[in-house]
Amino acid sequence: MSDKRVDPATGEAVTYNELVATYKKTYKRREIEEYWEACKPARAKKSKAAPAKESKPSAKAKSKPDPKAKAKDGKKDEKPKPKAKAAPTKPETKTDDKVRTGKDGGASALAKLRSFSGCALAEYVWLDADGVTRSKTMTMTARPLKVTDLKVWNYDGSSTGQADGHNSEVLLKPRAIFNDPFRGYPNVMVLADAWNAWDDQPAKNNTRAPCAEIMDRYRSLDPWFGIEQEYTLMKPGKVGLKPTVPLGFNADGSEPAPQGPYYTGAGFNVAIGRPVADEHYKLCMEAGVKISGINAEVMPGQWEFQIGPCRGIEMGDHLTMARYIMLRVTEKHDCVCSFEPKPAKGDWNGAGCHTNFSVTPMRVAGGYDTIIKVCEAFGKVAKEHIAEYGEDNDKRLTGKHETCDINTFKYGVANRGASIRIPRDAEKSGRGYMEDRRPAANCDPYRVTNIIMRTTGECLSAETIEAGGKTHTAFVFVKPHAVYEKVKTMVKEKLTAEGMTIKSEGQIKSTIIDKKKLIDTHYGAIAAKAVTLKPKDLTVQEKSQEEFEKQFGVKWSKVMEDGLVFNAMDGAKKLGITADELGKKYDALKKGEGIIKFGGGFYCGKVDDIYVINGFYMNMRSKFTAPGTSIYYYEVEWPAEKMSWADFRGKLLGPTDPASAPEGSLRQMIYSKWSELGLPARPDTGDNGVHASASPFEALAERCNWLRASISKDAFGKGLLASGIPLPMLTKEWFNDPQVDFEGGKKSLFDLLEDLDAAACLKKCKDIAAANKK
Repeated sequence: MSDKRVDPATGEAVTYNELVATYKKTYKRREIEEYWEACKPARAKKSKAAPAKESKPSAKAKSKPDPKAKAKDGKKDEKPKPKAKAAPTKPETKTDDKVRTGKDGGASALAKLRSFSGCALAEYVWLDADGVTRSKTMTMTARPLKVTDLKVWNYDGSSTGQADGHNSEVLLKPRAIFNDPFRGYPNVMVLADAWNAWDDQPAKNNTRAPCAEIMDRYRSLDPWFGIEQEYTLMKPGKVGLKPTVPLGFNADGSEPAPQGPYYTGAGFNVAIGRPVADEHYKLCMEAGVKISGINAEVMPGQWEFQIGPCRGIEMGDHLTMARYIMLRVTEKHDCVCSFEPKPAKGDWNGAGCHTNFSVTPMRVAGGYDTIIKVCEAFGKVAKEHIAEYGEDNDKRLTGKHETCDINTFKYGVANRGASIRIPRDAEKSGRGYMEDRRPAANCDPYRVTNIIMRTTGECLSAETIEAGGKTHTAFVFVKPHAVYEKVKTMVKEKLTAEGMTIKSEGQIKSTIIDKKKLIDTHYGAIAAKAVTLKPKDLTVQEKSQEEFEKQFGVKWSKVMEDGLVFNAMDGAKKLGITADELGKKYDALKKGEGIIKFGGGFYCGKVDDIYVINGFYMNMRSKFTAPGTSIYYYEVEWPAEKMSWADFRGKLLGPTDPASAPEGSLRQMIYSKWSELGLPARPDTGDNGVHASASPFEALAERCNWLRASISKDAFGKGLLASGIPLPMLTKEWFNDPQVDFEGGKKSLFDLLEDLDAAACLKKCKDIAAANKK
């Protein structure tokens, strides 16, 4: 981007690269791009330097402070930091003597102004129940620079077919900001979507919301879209009724000469409607809409503009705003813009919305195979796609006029009579994009891009999910009490003898385990209740509270009120003893007398005069964090078909109690040979020699914790993401073993997935995610 625009924070004309250099350490690239779009194009100057200086902010808001200024302590300043570095988000930053930028102050701020002359106008644009753009304008105290600067507005949904009269309020949630090319700077247009005020659910025909969900689900595929919007300029008819005569038809009602010279033509009575097309192009550019071209189409009075390339949800946003701008342009040109798929009967081309599309696997070397695979997938759901591609499309998709019959599906290279056209360049280079020629001119771009992305995502995800279920990867480690060379050698030999590949191995010392709280994360909910969570943060069911009162003779609410309940970490401090000493006291408690179980991994014991949650954990933790100790791990992998996860744990590893472990299992071998292996004592249930993951999911969580594994680069992790489970849900919720709703009750996620093979685990994860969808 070599053109220059005025940075509102400094008043200086800068290129995009210069703007990035100024703000890259403070803002994300996306925020800088939005800020750039909000910057006013710099006007050509005739050496008028003085006026530019007058419009700069005051000295306090200058982006470049005096480099010679000294620090208050007399020391030499470090590299000067621009005081207006945060200009893109500061509400108080001035763009000139009056207009401010940033967050809107609302009605309370407007009420305090003597004049609104320094305010900005924001025109909210949205889709009604029929997919038609509507708009209304508000006065704002500042020009918004990002969506969060705007407020959620509302309108009368009963007048747009989206609500009843007795409960008519519908909310407008801002989604994208554009410059207002009609009113000019500092005013903006806001693309918004509609939500019910009474339940905060998407309003009728809010197709953006489900589209955004699909785009987010398959974000890793990085979908690109480019839509060719055809439209027909019509002669005005009666007010409120659809026009029936194209602008290019003769005044006496007769048809013009057959189509042929009009496509990309020029001249009077050939390029009919060019002033409209050109003005629309210019205003879209000023607005910041990603319009990439225009051309006259086959029928007189018919034109096309192209929007894109756009990524993900912005395709629908930019096309919707482009359509709105077109409707505004025609207001002063005495014509009507029609998006009807067949505006004129007879031997005339219809109007479509050809959708060009690609995902990352199509754009890389060998991507042509992916294009073919997706085309095949489209063919299997052709009817479902047609249902999303616009009304009255059967009048256009007849098999004539460069279309494929609506009941037929076919794809081909450079074939404009096919449902899907693959460009010749894509075939030659072995990568590229595909063009779906079926969407009608009146299609909803959110519905179109939604189903295109959903079909593509499911097609490519199926392969990813299948691959994620073919391999088992586990995390195995020798526990601190058994980290001896002979044990390590025996474990490694056993794993390799069973056909496993050791991907990595190594030692993790107690200092690292303690510092990074690796063991606390490893034990998840048990550790959290003992170390990080406070008693007030825990939920004790009513039945458990009754049992507590029976056992200890005092109400749970009373001991909580008196401040007598502590987690293990705080309990040790309260008693003035070490964590190890607390652990020993806790271990001495007898179940049913001094300790009670509230739930899975949730215990409360009375130690001296206080009540301690999960006090046993401190002993467990100290075994991993004691000075001089360590674990020794193996990251192992094997084909799922060669050994089930249940056999891996039950036969290769052995049960928790090593005394009952089957012959030949790791825990049995360590138990029976403990002396010759160098262990100071015979293993028991707590110190049973070796740990291994309980499921493919738990293995991924453990590898992410201990080894900082990448979910998006792991085969099983890719399978989870491809199953529609968001990355934040995995890392912030599921890896902590939450209680989830499934099959009629709350259950531990880890317990639900225990011993499942990878493929079954992926399927159950998907089912659990669906059952807990918010």
